[in-house]
Amino acid sequence: MVKTASPPLPPFGLLVERHGAELHAYARRLVDGDADDVLQDALLKALRAYPRLEHGRHLRAWLFRVVTTCAIDHVNRRRRRREVVVDAVPEVPEPPPSDGATFDGLLDGIPEGARRALVLRYVHDLPYSQVAARLGCSPEAARQRVSMAVRSLRERLR
Repeated sequence: MVKTASPPLPPFGLLVERHGAELHAYARRLVDGDADDVLQDALLKALRAYPRLEHGRHLRAWLFRVVTTCAIDHVNRRRRRREVVVDAVPEVPEPPPSDGATFDGLLDGIPEGARRALVLRYVHDLPYSQVAARLGCSPEAARQRVSMAVRSLRERLR
């Protein structure tokens, strides 16, 4: 069996001259408006990898594969980004008018154990295990007391 020599690698610029237009058309079919960015990214990646190629066979197919990979990466980045273009910033609703109620006033009517659990958890920022230790109950009971206090506050603020 006779071993044939691999074709040498042509200069990269010559390769881009030969296939640049069809690569651009292909990128346009894949990503439409972002074809220039995808093609530029693909050619940079190809240029960096070019010296490591072992032979000059199937260079056109290799370039198409690089463009395909860059187009897939580009589409995936766009999906993750999910930017929403809006004409105007949405308005944030005004908080309900205050009738002069204070935080302590809001807590009136909530049972003492639930009120203390709520204050320890959200004012003093203690974890449930420490809230439970201060109240002399289990962490589950502390969660339940805080939950009851929050439900009461929500009902009161409606």
